[in-house]
Amino acid sequence: MGVKVVDLHCDSVISLMAGKNLKESVSDVHVDLPRLKTGNVGLQVFAAYVPPNTANAYDYTNERLDAIANFAKSHNDLCQVESAAQLKAVLKSNKIGIMASIENGLAIEDSSEDASLKKLEEFRKKRVRLLTLVHSEHLNWISSCKGSGTPSSPELSFFGKQIIARLNDLGIIPDVSHTSETAFWDVLKVSKKPIIASHSCAHSLCSHPRNLKDDQLKALGDNGGLVGINFFSAFLCEKFLQAYMKNNRNPDKSIVVPCTIIADHIDYIVKIAGIDAVALGSDFDGISAAPEGVNGSDFYPLLEEELKKRSYSSSVIAKIFHGNFMSLLENYDKQ
Repeated sequence: MGVKVVDLHCDSVISLMAGKNLKESVSDVHVDLPRLKTGNVGLQVFAAYVPPNTANAYDYTNERLDAIANFAKSHNDLCQVESAAQLKAVLKSNKIGIMASIENGLAIEDSSEDASLKKLEEFRKKRVRLLTLVHSEHLNWISSCKGSGTPSSPELSFFGKQIIARLNDLGIIPDVSHTSETAFWDVLKVSKKPIIASHSCAHSLCSHPRNLKDDQLKALGDNGGLVGINFFSAFLCEKFLQAYMKNNRNPDKSIVVPCTIIADHIDYIVKIAGIDAVALGSDFDGISAAPEGVNGSDFYPLLEEELKKRSYSSSVIAKIFHGNFMSLLENYDKQ
């Protein structure tokens, strides 16, 4: 049995909402129960993704959170996890934990500040532990790294700072994977707890705007935060990224991206941010191309073997695969 894995981000809620039975093997997805078992996954974070400009975003999000909860209850080998104590227990068991997150702060809407903050409380009651603050379009209180047009303010607004403070109070981890560089620094400064970039990679190795520059990586490491390595080829390989952008975001299948490139990003982030800052955030079922041999959650034993070839000890691999997130979650649970 290999090292247990915590994967900080997948978009497999899309599959659940499409009616796919992820308790069985499904040919056209990355994440299903058989793959999770083969991959030694102890915890899979399911993101309730809210597309930009979604009407009734709060209700839309709740439908997806209900789908996550129902999936976690649908099989004896699954259970919903929200605390560090529960995570520790599930990692010692044969069960697979499911944790709920939200991708896009649009979910709280912004009809009024009081109402939006109240929605955060309601989401926490639904066992949400992570919030990706923004997606591909700016919000009134935070700017995206890819948003079109001019944001209301590139900085985190006063209301945005209230949101971060409330997240800290509620024990919801702020996730900066889609924020602008300016907003990243603001969130890092305002949050009294460590933050994460749940599904991003190293900008120095691949210049996708979602990836983190060296100073960002170092700052996350210095503040006890985490970077979850994204498995999208356009986040991992510069050559693939350039062709992807040139082809209007269509993957160029002639460019072979080796799966060892994931370990390259781990190596680099360990060097810049430290071993305590590295985690995994595949973005499975939300990516259009992954490296050769990465077909889903059953990939993790191959990554473990690659890291061993690079002289990572079992204890260090365990930190990357689950220990670092466990430490961060314990920090949040000290409320």
